Amino acid sequence: MKVARLTLLGAVLLLLGCSGSSSAADCDPVAGVRSGVCPVPVEERVAAPTMVLPGIDADGPREELSLEDFRGQVVVLNFWASWCGPCRAEQPDLNEAFDVLPGGEATLLGVNIEDSETNAVAHLREFDVGYPSLYDPANDYASEFRGIGPRTIPSTVFIDEEGRVAGRIFGVLGTSEIIGMADAIAVGS
Repeated sequence: MKVARLTLLGAVLLLLGCSGSSSAADCDPVAGVRSGVCPVPVEERVAAPTMVLPGIDADGPREELSLEDFRGQVVVLNFWASWCGPCRAEQPDLNEAFDVLPGGEATLLGVNIEDSETNAVAHLREFDVGYPSLYDPANDYASEFRGIGPRTIPSTVFIDEEGRVAGRIFGVLGTSEIIGMADAIAVGS
């Protein structure tokens, strides 16, 4: 019982510590985004980890990709796996957000973790995903982001045009939250 309480407390603290700014009181509401979640202030942003990984999309393996390939755009970096029920529930909203985000200014990039290539491709085909993912079966890249792994997906990290972490949200996101955060980051960068 004590371990369960400590685990719950740790999860709550992790979520609070990664919601955007250091204090919800300092946060101006972002249209369409849950209360208390806002972009990290520009002066507090740090460079996002980069790593070149195999790409994967609905057609299967593709050329290697890196977050650096999207420099100059706001990147919605979504960590997922085909076996993750909440990831599956979130996928239609991610697809819708990708269709709405202004091309060249903002984009979605998935990071598939702890998955087989076959299952990842099947998920991408089933949901008709139109954006690429990095294939990270051993969580090498995911582990570079504090707190992201197989027990915390879906997780989404928002990267600003300069390649800095501008926000993080753990859990399922709706279309309006994805677009709202991306817009707020683009305007505030």
